[in-house]
This record gives sequence, structure tokens and C-alpha cells, in this order.
Amino acid sequence: MSQETPEAVGTVWQELYAAALLELERNKLLDRIKEAEQAIATRCAGLDPARDADEAQRIADATRDLSVLRREANAA
Repeated sequence: MSQETPEAVGTVWQELYAAALLELERNKLLDRIKEAEQAIATRCAGLDPARDADEAQRIADATRDLSVLRREANAA
């Protein structure tokens, strides 16, 4: 069984977030948004607010971006 390093865990949400931003197909986009949101929720559970303040801010920004992207995809 492989264990991810803390650095790897911190990058998973970023990779999924980037994939959502780059997706052009609406149906796939909604799936990618969901995957990114799930990865963000997982990462948030492991964050130390004092030590990880920069990443927490990036997550907050990404969460807002995904919300806007979801609204736009659903409006199309």
C-alpha cells in the first residue's frame, strides 16, 4: 500500500483544479469540478491554519473559482 507524502497530498487538489479550469466539455467539466471540490475538502481536513495559511488562501480562491465555473456550466 502506498502512502502519499504531505507534499503530494497538497498538490492533488491543485492538479484537479487545473484540470477543471481547462476542461471544455460541459459534462466532463461538471465531473472535474466535483473531483476538485472533493480533493479540496480532503486537503482542508489536513491543513494547519497557522502553518498553511498561504495554501488555505489558495484553496479559498480555488473554491470561489470552481463555484463560478459550476454556475456558468449550469447556465449554458
